[in-house]
Amino acid sequence: MLTPGNAILETNPPRLAGHQLDQQETRKLLGSIQIPPQPQIVMALMTERNSDDPDIQKISNLISNDAGIAAAVLKTVNSPFYGLNRKLTSVQQAVSALGMKNIGALVMGLALRNSVPLAGMDEYWETTQLTSEFAVALARQLGLRNIDEVQLYMLFHDSAMPLLLKRFPDYLDTMKSIPNTPWIQITDMEDQRHNTNHVAVGGLLARSWGLPENIREAIHWHHDLSAFDTVTVSNEVRNLIAVGHVAEHVQEMTSRRLHECTWEAFGESCLHQLMMGEAELHDFCDSVQTHLEMGNR
Repeated sequence: MLTPGNAILETNPPRLAGHQLDQQETRKLLGSIQIPPQPQIVMALMTERNSDDPDIQKISNLISNDAGIAAAVLKTVNSPFYGLNRKLTSVQQAVSALGMKNIGALVMGLALRNSVPLAGMDEYWETTQLTSEFAVALARQLGLRNIDEVQLYMLFHDSAMPLLLKRFPDYLDTMKSIPNTPWIQITDMEDQRHNTNHVAVGGLLARSWGLPENIREAIHWHHDLSAFDTVTVSNEVRNLIAVGHVAEHVQEMTSRRLHECTWEAFGESCLHQLMMGEAELHDFCDSVQTHLEMGNR
């Protein structure tokens, strides 16, 4: 996770009293957190994608009509992690190259960023996008199915943090504390300080935006180590959680911002779930570093 810079907050509500909320107070609190509605471009794109005969040209036009998202789509698909052998210059080329599921996931992530306009968060969102590209590359290397779900999960699993930052002025201090907090204790810290946490709010956002059940479950479990030992958690959900933790660890390694307490908690379970060894992890990290250097040329 990456904390923001000097974010300009839009609201300044009074700090809540430090007591345990009952169910009524919890509902009231969650109701005060603004969950952005699913943008029209996402609704239209999902409707067309799920139709019996989806029209690539219509989908391309929907994206092209939003200049900001269209430019971001082309910038993203031309990154080294998509492994395309030529530079794409049109949205239609991007849709054809990635397929409608993957382009839908990409657009949804970009629309999410636009739906939570907070100053000082550019580095946070850019790191989120980059880490999702690492996860997609890892999922492809491992031969996992549902690459679009991997991408959506990575874009949304911590997406409630900007919403909490918008609601609570002191959440910025919480975010700054996260790198030095054991991973499994982060939501406890949020609960103590704000009487809610980014997992609970993230689940509401995922449901509001109509994300697949696997992603909603992965968001729910991604701070709970018992997910890897609980029979009620599917293998697909465990894969999402594991790929996410590995991608974040690789991002920290390549950026030299290592937070070892995170990896110490989940690393062994994640590698076991994905049937990866330490050598494979370092090989993947080296591959990511090479791609980063290529992209900076």
